[in-house]
Amino acid sequence: MRAMCRLCGLALVLAHLAFGPAGAGTITGTVALKPAAKSKMPPRYYLGPYRSARGESTDTTAFGEVVVVLQGEGLNRNLAPPAQPLQMVQKGQQFIPRVLPVLVGTTVEFPNQDNFYHNVFSVAGGERFDLGRFGQGGSAIQTFSRPAVVVIHCEIHADMKAYILVLDNPFFTTPDAGGHFRLNEVPAGTYTLKAWHPTQGEQAVQIVVPATGTIEVGLSL
Repeated sequence: MRAMCRLCGLALVLAHLAFGPAGAGTITGTVALKPAAKSKMPPRYYLGPYRSARGESTDTTAFGEVVVVLQGEGLNRNLAPPAQPLQMVQKGQQFIPRVLPVLVGTTVEFPNQDNFYHNVFSVAGGERFDLGRFGQGGSAIQTFSRPAVVVIHCEIHADMKAYILVLDNPFFTTPDAGGHFRLNEVPAGTYTLKAWHPTQGEQAVQIVVPATGTIEVGLSL
C-alpha cells in the first residue's frame, strides 16, 4: 500500500512538471485608443513600371492594429508554431494586415496581389532580410525565429510599412472592433499585461491571474 501511495505521489509530481500549475484563469478587458491625427501622404516621386498611382489609407485608430500580450515566467509552453504559413498580403499598395502578431518559429508568406512589382525587406528588429522583387501572383516567405518587433518595408514603395510582433508565448490577442479582448486558460500567477500599437505606444500593467475565475483589466493608449 505504501509503495502504491509513493507511486501515486510521484505521478502527481510528474504531472505538475509536465503540465504546469493546475489552476488557470481568464483575463478579459478593454483597450481605449485615442483618435490619431491624420497624416499627409508623401509625394509620388516616381510612377514608372514598378509604381502605382494609388494612395494608401491606413486607419491608425483601428483596434486591429493593437496587440495585447501577456509577459512573465511560466508562460513559455514550447508550443509548435502553425504548420502552414500565415499571410501578410500586399494589396492596394498596402501590407494587409499592417500588424501581425505571431509565435516564435512562425513562417509568414507575402503574396503580391497588385498588378505591379513589390519587395519585402526589414533592417530593424529581429532578423535582417531582403526577399527581393516579385510581380502579381508571386510571393515570398520568411521564418521568424526570435522575439522582436520586426518592421516590414517595400523597397519599391517607400510609404508601405507593416509590423510583425514575434512573441515567445501563446498568450496574445487582438481586440475586437469595440476594443474588447480575452485570454483563456492562463496559468495562475503574477504577470505583466501589455497593450501595444505601432504609432500610439504601449501600456503595461502588473496583474495577478487567479487559479479560477476571471480578472478584468482596462488599458489605454
